[in-house]
Amino acid sequence: MRSTLFLAALAAGAAHAYEKRVYVTDWTTVTVTKTVTAPAVTETVAAVQQNQADTVTLTSTSTPVQAPAPVAETTSLASDLAKKSTEVVPEPAPTQAAQQEPVSSWSTAWTSTFEAAPATTLQPQPQPSSSTSTSSAAAATGGTYSVTKEYTEKVLYNHNVHRSNHSVSSLEWHDDLLQAAGELASNCVYEHNTKIHEDKVKYGQNIGYGTSESQVGVMISNMMYNGEIDFYPTPYGEASPNMDLFDKWGHFSQIVWKGTTHVACFTAKCEDGLQNVDGNSAIPFTVCNYSPPGNYGGQYGDNVLAPGNAATYSA
Repeated sequence: MRSTLFLAALAAGAAHAYEKRVYVTDWTTVTVTKTVTAPAVTETVAAVQQNQADTVTLTSTSTPVQAPAPVAETTSLASDLAKKSTEVVPEPAPTQAAQQEPVSSWSTAWTSTFEAAPATTLQPQPQPSSSTSTSSAAAATGGTYSVTKEYTEKVLYNHNVHRSNHSVSSLEWHDDLLQAAGELASNCVYEHNTKIHEDKVKYGQNIGYGTSESQVGVMISNMMYNGEIDFYPTPYGEASPNMDLFDKWGHFSQIVWKGTTHVACFTAKCEDGLQNVDGNSAIPFTVCNYSPPGNYGGQYGDNVLAPGNAATYSA
């Protein structure tokens, strides 16, 4: 192959190359039997004398057309015959933002109470009807909070499916726990507060953010139970297990706590962001209250029983 310097000299010496008239109106097939590759140049280059063995097959009619002068063979013959410059303008590379589609993401965090066990007795309450409104605050103070029947069923199922594998009884729903959960969640401050309506009921609490109302089962089953069970200190049965990793399994132990009989959860959508959490975008905040509360030192052996052999359930 000829060197670049030779091609440049040859192009400069052919500034007055002859032009050849051909009769053609429509090219349908272009076949180049020899390809000469050379670096692209950024200046106008005159035609090179066609002393190389190039064979071009053309299909034409009888209408005469003035053929353009041949150009340096660093350009595409099919697309650049009419151009008089071999300048190559590189196409800008697409930016990363253009290559990636928007990806939605969410995070979840929670904490669990750890207090002395109070004596609490709750009476069973009827399940909400299918006409129950969606979870929303009726008023900032003194209002009532309600959830859909579907939401209630998801909360109960995603607790009881795991409790049954630990050989403990199913939880029931209670409205007093719901009112306390609704008030705390609607404040949109990421923190625990088990003092709300404590004159009516004593309770423990799991809180989390980042999962929507329709995905409450994901938070309970996938994260608080499945995500924590392997961190619980073994063997099961110890009255006071090692508490060093309590923050990694405290929600799991509250879910399966044998002495707990009632639960209620509420998910609020905090449109202006959740205080105590980075960011100010809309984010869902879920509060689950449990009565009687669990996670009491000296009582784990009787209340957190070893799991059975049921298949792992994920929402």
